[in-house]
Amino acid sequence: MQSIRLSRYFTPLYFITAICVVVYLLQQIGFEENIMEMFHYPVYFDQDWELWRYITHSFVHLSNIHIIANLSWFWLFGGVIERHFGAMKLFLLFLVSAVLTGVVQNYFSGPNFFGLSGVVYAVLGYVFVVDKLNANLFELPKGFFTMLLVGLAFGFISPLFDIYLGNAAHISGLILGLVWGFIDSKI
Repeated sequence: MQSIRLSRYFTPLYFITAICVVVYLLQQIGFEENIMEMFHYPVYFDQDWELWRYITHSFVHLSNIHIIANLSWFWLFGGVIERHFGAMKLFLLFLVSAVLTGVVQNYFSGPNFFGLSGVVYAVLGYVFVVDKLNANLFELPKGFFTMLLVGLAFGFISPLFDIYLGNAAHISGLILGLVWGFIDSKI
């Protein structure tokens, strides 16, 4: 009976959130340089074989607002995926989107990026398209897709405010989530 209760809390939603929080706390107490070095997207050729780097960049956040925003969206909409489609669906979506959005962001701007936002946009895209193709399964708020587009648009004007976002990761994550949700809805 105890193992059933424990497994209820040992899900990708809890696990990924916990890793992000622990990593952020370690950064705050003096391990930021070590975290950046260990979790950074591959920079040098010899790091290409350090496969964890294609995922671990997603666990690192650079400010309070960065981690709060990413984990809020991930918790809300990742939770929807986990409840309706299971832990494995969320875990696979996390893995694939972390790798894909990292590769795309690296291609467009180099390896200096961190955060869960590429994964978050994949989750948001997935939830949006599944909701629309399945008669409002999740009862999303009316302006949900508009909010996604405003967020993407802000990414392009944010450098005017000295804020730099991973636009390529956001867009590739959103496209991945939309396509994956469309395929799942049609199968």
